[in-house]
Amino acid sequence: MDFFHYFLILIVPGIIGALAFSIAARFRTEINIFVALILDLLVFLHMIIGLYFFHGVTTVEALLEEFNCLSFSRNYALLSIVIAIVLGAFYGVIRRLFFWLRP
Repeated sequence: MDFFHYFLILIVPGIIGALAFSIAARFRTEINIFVALILDLLVFLHMIIGLYFFHGVTTVEALLEEFNCLSFSRNYALLSIVIAIVLGAFYGVIRRLFFWLRP
């Protein structure tokens, strides 16, 4: 059950971020799975970098200890959804700008 829970925590923010990307880029409200996976990777990298700077997580053992914290899952899920929405909207606006500049 924990695997499914952590899997959803890693996948859902990318899907929501891909929806924000589609809306900001003025596509229809379709979700491209490749955009969702790329946003998942970017959000995960941001979260790992944040854990390194704010909590001093430098090893995998420290990371697993951080994952075992009771409030970590909820905080990670909410913060990663917010980061995914911001990244998706930002890259959607950039996509719209470059699409507009094409001849």
